[in-house]
Amino acid sequence: MGQLDRVWRQNRLSLATKLRIYTTCVLAVGLYGAETWTLLKEDLRRLQAFHMTCQRRILGIGWNDFITNRAVAEGTNLPSTLSTIAARRHFIFGHIRRMSDSTPAHKALKLAADVRSGDAPHHRWNRPRTTGLARSRGTPDSLLVTHGLPPTTGQHGGRCDPQAVTRSSE
Repeated sequence: MGQLDRVWRQNRLSLATKLRIYTTCVLAVGLYGAETWTLLKEDLRRLQAFHMTCQRRILGIGWNDFITNRAVAEGTNLPSTLSTIAARRHFIFGHIRRMSDSTPAHKALKLAADVRSGDAPHHRWNRPRTTGLARSRGTPDSLLVTHGLPPTTGQHGGRCDPQAVTRSSE
């Protein structure tokens, strides 16, 4: 955002052009992959604060001008970061939902929906018994291992190699 200060100060560029540059160059990079993030209230607050700071910078509003965030948002007509992330989540949800039933992402989504609704994934489903990195009971990784899908996280919450996880022969 700071590298584009010369663009924001240009009088010859219209506000629409500046906002288009902001959404394509700054917002797209800042929210890359946001549809998969786990966001806390504090994260959303910081993202929205950054978004409002950027809009104020584009409009040339200083910190001592005492203009409300609502007035700034009405001046730019940009959606909030929360609504942008929600739209992206809906898009990826629909994309995965339309995939074929044999796709691992579709299977994982179906499994998550079944578990969240309280339904057992299938009639022979038991509590997963795993060893290795996906050891804890009831975690999404142990459910994925039970259904033949590679786990996504390791014991300490970091990424792991799916080949390193072994299923119990019990």
